[in-house]
Amino acid sequence: MNKYKDKIFSLEDGDKLFRVLGYDKIILEVGSGNGIFLEYLGKTFADSVVIGVELDIKRAKKCKKKIQRNNLVNTLILSGDITEILPLFFRDSCVDRVYMNFPEPWPKESNWRNRLFEIGFLSMVDRITKVGGKFYLATDVEYIFNTVDEIFTKVFGNWEYRSDLSIEYSESFIPTLYFEKWREEGRNFWWGVWEKVGLIEF
Repeated sequence: MNKYKDKIFSLEDGDKLFRVLGYDKIILEVGSGNGIFLEYLGKTFADSVVIGVELDIKRAKKCKKKIQRNNLVNTLILSGDITEILPLFFRDSCVDRVYMNFPEPWPKESNWRNRLFEIGFLSMVDRITKVGGKFYLATDVEYIFNTVDEIFTKVFGNWEYRSDLSIEYSESFIPTLYFEKWREEGRNFWWGVWEKVGLIEF
């Protein structure tokens, strides 16, 4: 049973919310953590509605506090499973940018359903993203980067890797809590920006 269906998440609710907020552009962050990057997005893209989704309710509450403290009227946080929220809350081709920073790798094969960089989740991203929209990824796991690139550019075939924007993203990235910790540990990082250049051809 879908625990969100009878509560607040629906396509109608999403449309109503975006109309009330009065924004034409939508930016989505997948896995907002403690809200450091979400706060940055809200401040940087004042002409857009910025939506963060965080599974952990305690972290989502921290995001909410940052939003309220900075009076980010264009920013909101949803707490729940992103794979259940996206189909209910977002119509086709409505999002301009999707950000996913340091997703959990879930290395065990038994946990593959939890991976947010496999074809099931990325097909949801493709559906909600406008042509010309972009997907931003930061990860410390090389195979996550390679998997996303292969699915977007080869399996789907309607996305292009933007090396120029990827370099720009790496140079302008706002350090998050885990990023700072992992950088001190000497970890390597992979940055990727992909642009949706058309619709999937079947």
